[in-house]
Amino acid sequence: MAEQSDTVFIRRQWNDWKIGKVELNKIKGLHWDTISGGVQAPSPRPFIHGYILCTDIIEGEVSHSCMHGDKPHSIKVCVVKKDNHKNMFEFLKQIVGEPPKPVNLNLKHKKKPAAMRELKIKPAIRNVEEA
Repeated sequence: MAEQSDTVFIRRQWNDWKIGKVELNKIKGLHWDTISGGVQAPSPRPFIHGYILCTDIIEGEVSHSCMHGDKPHSIKVCVVKKDNHKNMFEFLKQIVGEPPKPVNLNLKHKKKPAAMRELKIKPAIRNVEEA
């Protein structure tokens, strides 16, 4: 079994109650994302995601059935900060960088993009008060 410092706790979705443990070197393609693997569930903000083989889990379990064919399958997993040691999460952030900034679609208090001003296009997204 790997040392504690070489392992990462993972979930299939950011809010899944099932948590598995994998060796750090088994996680490939680390990146920020807002869509989970499996059921493609959206998350409220970006989380670190990566890919493992479903047979790489050394402890615990994640939501994956293996019903769609012979093992092993490459599955997308989510790394949640609260599940992992602070040093491990900081190490992963060094690999993937800072999370992307959220896109603010509220144009009420901002200048409209030039294309909208020139074409006199109203934004499709409105506040409840404007409707």
